[in-house]
Amino acid sequence: MGNITLCKDYSSEITIVSNCFIDRYMNDANDAQIKIYLYLLRRLSAQDPLTVGTIADRFNLTEKDVIRALKYWDKKKVISLSFNSSGSLTCIQLLDLNDAEKRKTGTEDAAKSGNDREMADRTAFSIIEEKAKDTVKVVDFSNKKTYSPQELMEFKNRPEISQLLFITETYLGKTLRPDEISSILFMNDTYGFSAELIEYLIEYCANNKKTNIKYIESVGRSWAETGITTVDEAKARTEHAPKEVYEVFRAFGISGRNPIEPEISYVIKWNRVYGFSIEIICEACSRTIMSIHSASFEYADTILTNWRDAGVKGMDDIMRLDAEHAAKPSGKGNAGSGMGKKQADNSSGFANFGQRKYDFAQLERDALKN
Repeated sequence: MGNITLCKDYSSEITIVSNCFIDRYMNDANDAQIKIYLYLLRRLSAQDPLTVGTIADRFNLTEKDVIRALKYWDKKKVISLSFNSSGSLTCIQLLDLNDAEKRKTGTEDAAKSGNDREMADRTAFSIIEEKAKDTVKVVDFSNKKTYSPQELMEFKNRPEISQLLFITETYLGKTLRPDEISSILFMNDTYGFSAELIEYLIEYCANNKKTNIKYIESVGRSWAETGITTVDEAKARTEHAPKEVYEVFRAFGISGRNPIEPEISYVIKWNRVYGFSIEIICEACSRTIMSIHSASFEYADTILTNWRDAGVKGMDDIMRLDAEHAAKPSGKGNAGSGMGKKQADNSSGFANFGQRKYDFAQLERDALKN
């Protein structure tokens, strides 16, 4: 077929789109991101006020969708966002895309020349696994710091924190309560999480329809416990769960969905930190099902934590603990009742550790609340 000539028979106002945008950025962006960027170019010549709400109404999007699109272009260095001290978006600066290309790091250039992204993510995940073996930070959210009004104001005066709180409110779709603000600040102040990492944490939870601050806290805690300190490490953790997680899923009879936090964190802790084989982990899952008739990572964690405290290294140690428990007076009735070994072991709730008293029904209720 021959060449096509593109022409027009009118002269009117025009919106100029950089060839660099078309060649390098448009293919990777979704429809909403492209529409919003083009609309920003168009509005450069407009005189009426521009708000997140007006952009959302223009394309029948939510304000959260608009913020996500703006943050996408901000991370791509296509635009630059500015926020005031209260966290409100005040300025959108459209950047020179040719300059943006020059600002790209050598790492990104190397990735374009042949490094496979999935391989890079899996490499990052292997780093997390190594860190998890040696890094266990125990910080209890129940003892999290309560910040004074003056301390809160000092935090909010930091541009990155002010922006983070604004983005968090956008993702959660509400104004943050003081205790929720304290939770966000606690992760920054005590865990050492950067604003960027906390933002990814909020985005990850919101995308999984988990906007309860208790759930967000539990994910943040699990990341801190296993040594996650960067967004790349968090992405590797959430996007490439280790194969052991899926084996635990099979042991629990879970199917039809992908693993989420803190399920991934539990398995990493059991396998990498506690050093248990998948055989021992699945044994704990089996005993969990037989005891409470449902899949509970919290219940299995209690079993495996007790086994670790008792020095369990292999299945022989578990069998020895079973025998020791059966020999105790409290276990004789079960041992002679004619039930199978596992039924006898679990008839009292958790047979292996008579030396500890736990209300497992209450533990399960508490876990379900979160």
